[in-house]
Amino acid sequence: MTHPGPYHPPRPAPAPDRSSIQNRAILLIVAGALCAGMIPAIFGIIALVQMDTDPQSARTMNKVGTILLIIIGAIFVITMLISFGLPLLLGLIAVLAALAGA
Repeated sequence: MTHPGPYHPPRPAPAPDRSSIQNRAILLIVAGALCAGMIPAIFGIIALVQMDTDPQSARTMNKVGTILLIIIGAIFVITMLISFGLPLLLGLIAVLAALAGA
């Protein structure tokens, strides 16, 4: 009969890197305030507040804020393309129609 040996409790999960959480939160605050409305900035502020007490929650807030920043940025780019591209396309069609009718 063999003895199982001493009990070793499982190691806790490594804590997220504090500086990466802080840098990403600050990036969200700046980019959200300048480019994408205030929603990503709010998630960045929440991540900064939760950074010391609950780093995993702060990391989740950063991820959600980054996803929202990308979605809002994509909507902005699509809107700009439509608002500038559609009038140009309609103007080109009108010019071609005028040339064809002349």
